[in-house]
Amino acid sequence: MKLINSRKLPGNTLSLIARSLKKQWKRYRNELQRCQKDFSEKSVHKSRITARRLLSTLELLSPFLPAQRIKKARQRLKRHLDSFDDLRDTQIQMAAVTELLRAFPKARGFDLWLREREERFAGRTRYRLKRISTKPLAKLVSACQKDLKKQRQECPPKVAATRLERSVGGAFARTLTLRKRIDRRQTNSIHCTRVAFKRFRYMVEVLAAHLPAADEKLLAEMQHYQTMMGDIQDTEVLLRALDKYLRKKKSDFPRGFREELVRRSQWLIRVYLDAADQLHEFWPLPWVTRA
Repeated sequence: MKLINSRKLPGNTLSLIARSLKKQWKRYRNELQRCQKDFSEKSVHKSRITARRLLSTLELLSPFLPAQRIKKARQRLKRHLDSFDDLRDTQIQMAAVTELLRAFPKARGFDLWLREREERFAGRTRYRLKRISTKPLAKLVSACQKDLKKQRQECPPKVAATRLERSVGGAFARTLTLRKRIDRRQTNSIHCTRVAFKRFRYMVEVLAAHLPAADEKLLAEMQHYQTMMGDIQDTEVLLRALDKYLRKKKSDFPRGFREELVRRSQWLIRVYLDAADQLHEFWPLPWVTRA
């Protein structure tokens, strides 16, 4: 596989990313409004994606923007993303349990319990989304755009490109540090690595049009790498939901159901750890490149 060469960003990249911020903000606003009017699994998915991409674009541009402004924008977008978490987790759990029902038909009570939760979480998410106003974030994004206009005038193009490289390199270095700390007995260590990698991956996607080696194949491999970690987290969350169900419901629940989930989790951890060092193929650190 070709490695991304972080030394080849064109000098006008800052101007191009500033334009991208304008597009990302428009898409975010449109998808949020669409989701508020027509709440569905599809509209929720698109709203989540545009929120993450807007956040990643702002974080990529952080070397050129006031830290406090980035912090406030991150808090608002994070609040939006957090409103989806319970609903998204439950929908993934329902899909997994549907597959297992063939082997464990007596687990149908758990499936019904999850469906009740989904209905409750959907109502809560819909309520929270309707209360989200874009005006405070619009002011922050507008201020960021003014800051970027000033930076484009004052910051030499090559210096700006180097700062962008360092921004991505910093996100990668954070991911690499967490990767080295992974303990297979502590699945949260994998989850933390996934969160950091997701931030790095979205930054690369923002820059993809300006990075010669960031082709569709590489971006697909990065998504697959993230999915391996996400599958582990989804199984762990499902196990916690099952334990909560079993504490509440005294029912004739199939004994092998939970053991099957534990086996699946252990297998997914092995699969990821066997491929974990693929991370090194996604971005050479700037000091490694210089060396």
